[in-house]
Amino acid sequence: MVSPNHQGNKLFLVCPFCQMENFIIKRYGEAFFYTAPAAMFHFKNDNLQAIKEFITREEVGEIYLVGETSCNFTNNVLDNKDLSGLQCETEIQKLISIGDTPQSLTEKMMKNQANRLGGKALFGKEIEAGNTSLHILVTDKRENKITEIEPA
Repeated sequence: MVSPNHQGNKLFLVCPFCQMENFIIKRYGEAFFYTAPAAMFHFKNDNLQAIKEFITREEVGEIYLVGETSCNFTNNVLDNKDLSGLQCETEIQKLISIGDTPQSLTEKMMKNQANRLGGKALFGKEIEAGNTSLHILVTDKRENKITEIEPA
């Protein structure tokens, strides 16, 4: 899924509440961003087609799925408090295991999302054709740390 020699623009899929844009731009330079709570994306036909057209038009060669370990949604699910009732929280609850930490749960969430995004119905064809590569990043803004992990 990862192509180290890929050229083109970068698209980062992030949680808007984590305010990752400046943190990422400092490391990766100018980029495009697309957001969803807790970076848990649900592409429907209309917005999937629009994002695919955007990727083609803007010559996006790399898609980065970014999970932040301090994300309020992730930590609220871990602590089982202050839940807002959003769909992302329900999905996170399905992934949680006893002993999970913000780091381990964020990794699970991003791997789960990568499996979805890399599927044939979403970006699988583009990835297989070598037009796009998909990366998973787990970040910790407090530690100024970005770790790329391999998909499951």
